[in-house]
Amino acid sequence: MAKKKSAKRSPKRAAKPRAAKPKPAPAKKRAASSKPAAPWGIESIFHFTVNCTNFERSIAFYQTIGFKVLRDNRDVIWPDYVAGNFGMTRAQGRGALLAIDDGPTHTRLDLLQWLEPAYDPAPDKPWSERVPRIIALRTRNVRKAYEDLTAKGIEFITPPRNMDPSSGIVGVMLCRDPDGLLVEFIEYEPGVLGSRVTHLAKRTG
Repeated sequence: MAKKKSAKRSPKRAAKPRAAKPKPAPAKKRAASSKPAAPWGIESIFHFTVNCTNFERSIAFYQTIGFKVLRDNRDVIWPDYVAGNFGMTRAQGRGALLAIDDGPTHTRLDLLQWLEPAYDPAPDKPWSERVPRIIALRTRNVRKAYEDLTAKGIEFITPPRNMDPSSGIVGVMLCRDPDGLLVEFIEYEPGVLGSRVTHLAKRTG
């Protein structure tokens, strides 16, 4: 029998490479906002600093009169930039941040015992002849505060008093912290913000 001629197979065509998908066009940059920058403004006093010579003694005092410890930093080593911020050659201390409450606008008390440099000693004069350092705490029911704090060992210079009813003050009393800073507890009449002074005599020159 005659052999069948095998059909010649045509060579396979090479597959065409798939066209690459076009890359998405880069998003257009948003035009710079035409709104002006918000004006700056002070929102509140964030904290004030109270220096002390014995950290443990002072933090106990401020907790007794009603402050809460928000952050205890007594063992934190301050980075070098702290001294630079203060314009000092060196700055190290033991500190804690305290407040009456933890709301964002409540004023904080930054309690510091300085290690470097050492805290300047107080002048060798009796308290009655020194210019005082004072913080004032607006207080509800100052007479009840006197009873409560006296029972806890806080010594006041005088009991709550108001020598001038025209001032709008219900009562005021002061004590000293362990380093002599005067702490004033003051209660005003409802609606009064700051002592009234318009009825007082004025200097003439």
